[in-house]
Amino acid sequence: MLNDNITKSDYILRLCVVIFAALSPFICLFLVGYRSSLSQYWNTPMQPLFVFANAATSYYLITIKNWKLSSILLILLTAFSVEYYNSIHNIFAVIFFIATAISLWKANHFKFCFWIYLTSLIALPFSMLYAEIIAIVSMCIFHLLTLNKVYSVQQKRIEVNQNQHQV
Repeated sequence: MLNDNITKSDYILRLCVVIFAALSPFICLFLVGYRSSLSQYWNTPMQPLFVFANAATSYYLITIKNWKLSSILLILLTAFSVEYYNSIHNIFAVIFFIATAISLWKANHFKFCFWIYLTSLIALPFSMLYAEIIAIVSMCIFHLLTLNKVYSVQQKRIEVNQNQHQV
């Protein structure tokens, strides 16, 4: 879960990162066209978008309990480009998606996101890119719902505390 206290600006920043992470594969797809996997956009003008989306997502994930391994793996797969270190990149990518599945499974809420994430395996034989998009979007849905839940609970707790102090 996230840290106990999330400021409004921190909430907005995290919200933007999650939305950006969900949209970035679609931006690549629509601006450059279909590639066999998300990593293939490394060899296109979308490289900065790919790197920035992964770096921002890693920064976001490192702050969340049970997501640190996914964060580290995501930054490692980004550091080892598919262009020069294809095998190492792919190993980190596979481990990232497995670690992410484990984190989703361990979560005590929004289990449907785990099941959506697993459906990406059905798409894998047909298109790695579409499988990755399903996995990424389901992960982003999970984090969006979790972020909203944590922030909402925090705001209610602040409101209750303020009401108690007024009495």
